[in-house]
Amino acid sequence: MSLENKKTLEAYQKTASQYLLNSVEHNELDMAKAERKKAKLEDFIKRSFSTIPAGSKVLEIGSADGENAKYLESLGYKVTASDVADDFIEAIKANGLEPIKFNVIEDKFLEKYFGIFCWRVFVHFTKEDALTVIRKTYDALEKDGIFIFNAINRETRSVDEEWVDFPGEYHMGIDRYYNYFNQADLDAMIAQTGYEIVDFHKEGGDENNKWLVYVLKK
Repeated sequence: MSLENKKTLEAYQKTASQYLLNSVEHNELDMAKAERKKAKLEDFIKRSFSTIPAGSKVLEIGSADGENAKYLESLGYKVTASDVADDFIEAIKANGLEPIKFNVIEDKFLEKYFGIFCWRVFVHFTKEDALTVIRKTYDALEKDGIFIFNAINRETRSVDEEWVDFPGEYHMGIDRYYNYFNQADLDAMIAQTGYEIVDFHKEGGDENNKWLVYVLKK
């Protein structure tokens, strides 16, 4: 695990509760917009995992409040939610799930899954971290399993990486490491595995290109 990721996880361990509070307050500023974003994401999740059988094991990496894991469970999957920070673990439990404490870079996958979901987590990975995670998720998936992740598009930023504490819902009172990815770099990492890119698109931001979104199939 990189020093950048290690220090960022330490920051979340201290301030995860503030992050959760800010997220709620941010959504309350425009509930209609928040509901539209939620519905769009849930539709994407449903479509992207539609090829795996009901009852399949699905892991979410970085579940935070557990909302996405809860939705995955509603689709009929056997969902394992996970995170590293204690306050995130407690928030997931409050959502009616039994999470595991799991560091995707350092910890071993103890079982195989048909689906792995990793949303807004790659933002804190160096390129080396990202390649590690792509390789490990490939090994942790069953044949024809699906891995979904997103990363911030380098084209929308003025720097490759930075330590920053963003305002709004991402404000936590402490800087975290953010890394921004070029599509070509991620494609090259994916090509080092047996993954097939079954869906790719850009979304978010003023020009609908803030996030690079991947759906990979083993």
